[in-house]
Formats: sequence, structure tokens, C-alpha cells
Amino acid sequence: MTTDVRALQILVAGDNVDDVEQIRGVLAREFKAVEVSTHPDREVADFDRAKPKVVVLAFKEIGKAQQYYLRVLRHSALAHGHPHRTVLVCGKDDLRLAFELCKKESFDDYVLYWPQAYDGYRLAMSVWIACRDLAAPATRGPSPAEVDEHLARLAAMEGVIDGQIAEGARHVASARDAMAQASQVAGSRPTVEQLQRALAASHEGVRPISAWAGQLGATVAPHLKGVRELADKARAPRPLIMIVEDDAFAAKLIAKTLESQPWDLVFASEALEALGKLARVRPSLILMDVNLPGMGGLELTERLKSIPALAAIPVVMLTGEARRETLERSRTVGAASFIVKPFTRDGLIAKLAPFVA
Repeated sequence: MTTDVRALQILVAGDNVDDVEQIRGVLAREFKAVEVSTHPDREVADFDRAKPKVVVLAFKEIGKAQQYYLRVLRHSALAHGHPHRTVLVCGKDDLRLAFELCKKESFDDYVLYWPQAYDGYRLAMSVWIACRDLAAPATRGPSPAEVDEHLARLAAMEGVIDGQIAEGARHVASARDAMAQASQVAGSRPTVEQLQRALAASHEGVRPISAWAGQLGATVAPHLKGVRELADKARAPRPLIMIVEDDAFAAKLIAKTLESQPWDLVFASEALEALGKLARVRPSLILMDVNLPGMGGLELTERLKSIPALAAIPVVMLTGEARRETLERSRTVGAASFIVKPFTRDGLIAKLAPFVA
């Protein structure tokens, strides 16, 4: 069944009622269900009530948009289990910041709107694209179960082809036996030379069939090998580790240290970025710096453990101070382990490996 994109829920949030209502009116021309959120301290209740597929953050100051969405991610019981997209409305002086925030995936998209709508359709188009993207998984492409079933069928092809090759070999042997018997009962009418030529011709006729059997196996073998490898990868994806570290040099050092390991890495530099990415991916492990800007690593870990969809992800704390109170607090908020900076390559890998084995 095709999803009606126009019927998906839209929530316009902002701190100026007139601005929010103006944007609501623009979007109401294209979408059937557009709600607003303008009351301070009601952002979580508004989000949970509306269950929006797209949140339009219509704040004149990007910092206020960040604070609003961070509060939603921190306190909403719904946000992390409810697929949605965010569109940041900004002014021309904030374009660079909006670009950087979307590049880091703190938000999904931005639209230049203040002080006037330079492109009257741009905002509606951005929301439309977000809705279409969210609706796509339900209307396009096979499910993971279907892909797995298809791979299993491809893998079964190996046995089928082996059987066909064996069957062909039996036919070849039977043909040779039949021709040998025919030559024995042919009587004495043909000369020896004629009989030899006939037998040679019969064997030459059979030889291409024998060659075909061998060539078929050699030709199919690389494809079967690829199918087996693809099936193995599909059933055993590489573990994903999220690194939450605000120090760019430390993040690069961690990436360099782990580059030889069979793990994929995704990075976030602060809590909002991490929470935004966790709405899209589910890592096998989170390596969390304690001293993050804004919401610290301990508070963020405590928040993650309160979200049912994220609580099972193990968190390893990364700290530059081996103080007893920090280590005890790490355990209290639910961290699985911790590692102290500076660390060695072997020490870091040994600390992470048990959680992604």
C-alpha cells in the first residue's frame, strides 16, 4: 500500500507565535496535518502528542533550535523509537552554521527563510523530500528477510549445478558405452580401418560434452564464491562503534588506532549530534568521552540508558582523569567499562573487543 505523503504529521516549533503560524500556513497548503509547538517547556509533550514525521525548527536563533531539539531528545520517551526528520529554518547570517550542523547530522536539512522567504516553495519542498524519504522504506525495495531468503536460494544453486554436472557425466559415460557396444556388434562387414575411423569419430563427438562439463564448473565457481561471500556478509554485518569525542585530534587518534580492526566507526562531537545519529543507526558499542560540551558524557550515558531502544547498547567511558568519583559515577549511570587517557593501541582494542566480538 502506498503511503500518502501529504497525510504525514508535521510539527512546526518556534518561540514566536506569528512566525510559527505563518510557516504553518505555508505548509498547510501541501500537507494535511500540520501542528505547532510554541509554548515554553512543552516541547516534549507537543512532540509526543503530535508524533511528527518532520519537525520544522522555526527559531530566529539557531542556538534556541538546538536547545529545543536537545530537550526533546533528552526527555521524550518517543523520540528515539519514532522515525522522523528535522528541517532547520535559518537566516542568511546563520547559513554556515546551519550547513555545519546538518553536515554533522545534528539536523537533516536547512532552509534560508529569514528575513523573508526568498523561495516560497523551498521550505515545502524540503519537508516534502523528508516525508518522501520516510515513506520510501514501506513502498520500495525488498525487506531484509526477503534479501536473506534470496541469498539462501542463490547459495543452494551450488548443489543444483553440481548435480547437473554429475548427471551430464553419467550421460557421457552411457553414450560411450553404447557406441562401444555398437562397434562390437557391427559384424565383419566394415573394414578395420573403417571401424577405427568410426570409433575415432564417435569419441571426438563425445569429447566436447566432456569439456563442457569441466568448463561449466570452472565458469560457475567464481560466481558461487561471490554468492557465498555476499551471504556471509549479509548475515554477519561488521560491528559499528560510535565515538563521542569533542576533541578533533583525539577523534583522529582513535580512528587511526582502530583502522586495522574489522569495525566500522561513526563519530559525534557532542550530545545533540550523537542523539541525532542514534535516531538513524544502532551501534554495537559507544565509546563516550566524559567531558563533552553542553550535556556531559555521564549525563548523556544516563539518558541513553533510560531510552528502551538504546539502553542495551554498551557504553565505554573515555576519561582523562582516573578519579575514583568519576569511575564510580560511570558505573552508576550504566557504563559497561571505562578507559583512561592516554591509552595504548593494544589497550584500547582490548577494552573494546569484548563488546563487539
